[in-house]
Amino acid sequence: MSHGEGRKEKNCLNCNARVFGRYCHVCGQENVEPKETAWHLVVHFFNDITHFEGKFSKAIRYLLFRPGFLPAEYARGRRMSYMNPVRMYVFTSAFFFIIFFSLFKIDDSAVALSYAKLEQRFKDSDVNFDVNFISGEISVGKQSVGNLNRMDKLNEQLIDSLIRAKAQKKDSTQAGDSVTKKRPRALFDFNGKFESVEVYDSTQRSLPAEERDGWLSTLVFRKAARINEKYGKTPGLAFARISDVFLHKLPTIFFVSLPLFALILSLLYIRQRRQFNFVNHAIFSIYYYIFCFLLMLIYFAANKLGNMTGWSIFLWLQIALGLYLFIYLYKAMRNYYLQRRAKTIIKYFLLNFIFFIVVTFLFVGFLIFSAFNI
Repeated sequence: MSHGEGRKEKNCLNCNARVFGRYCHVCGQENVEPKETAWHLVVHFFNDITHFEGKFSKAIRYLLFRPGFLPAEYARGRRMSYMNPVRMYVFTSAFFFIIFFSLFKIDDSAVALSYAKLEQRFKDSDVNFDVNFISGEISVGKQSVGNLNRMDKLNEQLIDSLIRAKAQKKDSTQAGDSVTKKRPRALFDFNGKFESVEVYDSTQRSLPAEERDGWLSTLVFRKAARINEKYGKTPGLAFARISDVFLHKLPTIFFVSLPLFALILSLLYIRQRRQFNFVNHAIFSIYYYIFCFLLMLIYFAANKLGNMTGWSIFLWLQIALGLYLFIYLYKAMRNYYLQRRAKTIIKYFLLNFIFFIVVTFLFVGFLIFSAFNI
């Protein structure tokens, strides 16, 4: 849509090329007077917003309900009608992680205090307990007993009853042996071998040169000693810090995994490399990641509404969304690469298996990195 009064001069103000119409054929700038009113700025703003919204909503519609259609359109060269996939990925991922981090927060002080209460409560029992510091759920044995940040009376009574039930089931030989009481199992044990970095360094200096740790062992043990020195009395705080750092690395994990996903596709379809190069696989991967972001947003909304209303329909909706996530990838591969069902199914399972291994290594690597950055 054109705005402003057209210029009588036929040279482009942006690139100085000769203009043969309303727009420059070289750079595309509109040949209008540079002076604008406040009303022109308002009109520009609303037109840009509606132009963006129109392309974005159109792309979402195709992305959600026509697997593989948008990357196929991009490969055919039909690109002006749809939003650029890279821009769409940046916008969608930014919006997704804003929502994600608003829903999943880790309160250091609450986690440390609740963990200390749990340690004190279980220190004289043989009850195994576990804490998920991302979701905040407490489990005793295999039974969930509530939320870590909400240690209300109901949770405390349930924990007490579970401890008593476990104590009654002890073997008679274990009951008579008061010396060999087991310490409760926690996620990690911060009562390490070395209480501080100074103790570790002095121990290494006292050893002969050939018996000292190598550079990698030294790096790991010194970091473990530093964590033990800093968080030895409050392990819950250490867990919370590691979880928080790891949680904020998720955008990076997604970004790093995307080209790896495309690389696996390029290996699976290596015989079609003349038709599909790495960029084609990358475009397919970008659109699939955007779909995953959108589907997870719908999943979070359904989960939130289910918790608020208690309606079982939202639980079924979450199950349906989970199934659709797996079906969608197969349909997208089938529609984009146009291979037979049998070949597509085999490559689909190979893709998921290899990518699962890759993501596992990524998660472990970033978890270690998170532990080294607290």
